[in-house]
Amino acid sequence: MAQQDEALAALEECLQAAVQRVEGFVLEYRAMRARHQQLLAERADLMDKANAARSRVETMIARLKNMEQP
Repeated sequence: MAQQDEALAALEECLQAAVQRVEGFVLEYRAMRARHQQLLAERADLMDKANAARSRVETMIARLKNMEQP
């Protein structure tokens, strides 16, 4: 009977450790998902800024070309 109690206690320890690891993974996953969403928003903002800058440069080039024409 004592052997079964020891085996059960060891199993319970293993399960507790597994539960703690899973809880840690869940927290890590949530943090990574939040960071991913943050990075996606930052990327979208940077793409908007790049497109706006590209548009301004193209406008300046067109104006310069128009100034060259007699």
